[in-house]
Amino acid sequence: MNIAGVKNYEGHGSSAQKSIWHSIKMLAHFEPIFINCNDFDNVDIVEGEKNFYDFIKNLYNDMYDNPAKYVIPTSDYDEYMSKKEEADSTKHHKTDIKESKLRNSFQQAIEFYPNYFYEIGLAADKICKDTFSLIIPKSKYDKALISLNRPHIRQNNEQRLKILVDLGITVDEVDEMCYIYNKNSPKMFLGLYVLCSAPDNKYKRMNYLRLNYKGYLNSVTDLEDIKQTMAKEHANAVDLIIKSVISDKMKYKVKPLRSITSSHGWKVRYTQKGKNVFGFFSEPDYLALYIYFNEVKNITEMSKKLENDIEMFDWYCDKFPEILCKCPHNKAVIFGDMKRRICGMSNKAEIINPTVDDIKKSIMIIKMFRNL
Repeated sequence: MNIAGVKNYEGHGSSAQKSIWHSIKMLAHFEPIFINCNDFDNVDIVEGEKNFYDFIKNLYNDMYDNPAKYVIPTSDYDEYMSKKEEADSTKHHKTDIKESKLRNSFQQAIEFYPNYFYEIGLAADKICKDTFSLIIPKSKYDKALISLNRPHIRQNNEQRLKILVDLGITVDEVDEMCYIYNKNSPKMFLGLYVLCSAPDNKYKRMNYLRLNYKGYLNSVTDLEDIKQTMAKEHANAVDLIIKSVISDKMKYKVKPLRSITSSHGWKVRYTQKGKNVFGFFSEPDYLALYIYFNEVKNITEMSKKLENDIEMFDWYCDKFPEILCKCPHNKAVIFGDMKRRICGMSNKAEIINPTVDDIKKSIMIIKMFRNL
């Protein structure tokens, strides 16, 4: 998790605004799909998809420019982080409870808006053919609103609902049914309905958050789609390693995103015979490459092979951050005459925001260890 990326908000005004920017960058490119949706015409479906995509993207852009308008706290977190002394909390696997609470406050406030539409989209019974209104039993709508009352933001959710009204979202109650529409973008709820009616799989919510219509029927996430959210040099780095060391015998796994705000990024792994080989964690402005060694002893053995190449040896040793936690997985590795504690759960080298030289060395290490 790139918590440092939240703290480093240079150029964004605040950490909260950087988190909004992060959400925008993680959106998929708009690509409509043609599906049979309650016998609606394909022209209406595609227009609805584009309307909903534009509505959410415009909402994020306006939120970035005017966070106070959307009740997004912007100062408490940054004030705390500016006074906080740098500590070895990462080394000790310690969680800064106050930092986490303040970060959750602005991230949950950002997430309220896409979460609102997702919950009502799931709760909807159908779409009105004439008005494109979302039709939901009032009991289900009330339940959807309750689900939005997360601990750090529920006290201001009524105010956030009023903001949605200002954006054109109207909820009419008739005979215990709710009819929800947007007078400024009438077909947008048809676009929402398409995303929320996608087949259930572990990527469904992630595809919704990213407005990824082309992912409607996909049970996996395409690497090219991931690379579109990455800095060009980072995407090129991943490309080069994959072309150099990844074979058809390896399986590709992507962990579904729970959110698209800061510190939530892509976690990708390549495995062979059930063991991790290579992976990466990426955000729009951050990349960590992972070279897996599977067992602690392999890390030490690999270092021995590099002892005659001082430059390579020093580079290699530097890619295993020291972890001083007292959990049972904490293990010791030996680099020459130096002992270091690491997390034995992962047994991996970490290469952060790699340079061209880092990529070359990473490929060399993987080939040596895997006998490629």
